Amino acid sequence: MIQQDINYYKNFDSIAKEVLALLAQTIEVNTFFLSLLNPIQSFTIKSFNRNAKLICEGDIFPYNMVYCKLVVENGLEPLVIPNLREHELTSGHPATKFIGNGCFMGAPLINEGEIIGTLCAFDIKPHVFKEYDLILIRSLAALISHTILIEKGIIRDPLSGLYNRHFIDNYFDYHKDKTNDELALLYIDLDHFKFFNDSFGHDAGDDVIKKAAECFLQTVPEGSHVARIGGDEFIVLLHPSHCEDLMKNTQQNAESLLNHLSTMPIHINGNDHFVSASIGISFYPHNGTEMGSLLKKADRSMYMAKESGRKKIQYFHQQ
Repeated sequence: MIQQDINYYKNFDSIAKEVLALLAQTIEVNTFFLSLLNPIQSFTIKSFNRNAKLICEGDIFPYNMVYCKLVVENGLEPLVIPNLREHELTSGHPATKFIGNGCFMGAPLINEGEIIGTLCAFDIKPHVFKEYDLILIRSLAALISHTILIEKGIIRDPLSGLYNRHFIDNYFDYHKDKTNDELALLYIDLDHFKFFNDSFGHDAGDDVIKKAAECFLQTVPEGSHVARIGGDEFIVLLHPSHCEDLMKNTQQNAESLLNHLSTMPIHINGNDHFVSASIGISFYPHNGTEMGSLLKKADRSMYMAKESGRKKIQYFHQQ
């Protein structure tokens, strides 16, 4: 999730560059980099190479082949290895066999108690790191972790984990500047959501929101964006421009959302409950070129869908 979001973090890029530059001014090794990790791969999001280009931005390596995996296994403290060939953790490591020798220091990036990446210093020749180097990389890794936490909070809804209205507005402006591709905006409102809050309490209502969010993420096609913009209100941005029939493609996706949601059991107090939704749809640029206008039109259409019996799909039509 963070890897796909990082391009939309407003301040992350400049802070990451400053962090790597500060490390380069202080520690006399060739390469400094930031990586994001998952069980499959290590993805380099930022790098600084003094001379030889050892690791570059955008590089992807198998997780089991990188020293960053050792940082994760080391826990919350930085891992410091002055001589890769002589250290017990790295003497037989595949990367050491490939480069011959070198040095490595890595500190974990932590998000919500989980190690999501590393901030590292690296060279293909041994180097004795100073105590201050360790203190510095630990502190800067904490700064990067805190920056990610703040940036995530700016664009993500804390309850559902979906994007929020702030992200949608920024993404839409970015989309308009970069491409003229068509967009379908689906405005989704859960039917009878008040029943869950009134009958079972707000914790149950929160569970309904989370399950609906999970359903939408599982159902929308790749490349779509899902956001929660209010209590029980959601937005889906579809990119169906590659399809010959824009309306048909949007209709199919909207129907899939309604069908998946209405058949997904929500467990409350030992019983299964079900929820439906009403959807209003507007199109960019056909129904408008500003997000505010498109939202109002999709919202108006959504209320028409509710008035016609709920669990319906309604398109905006110019009066």
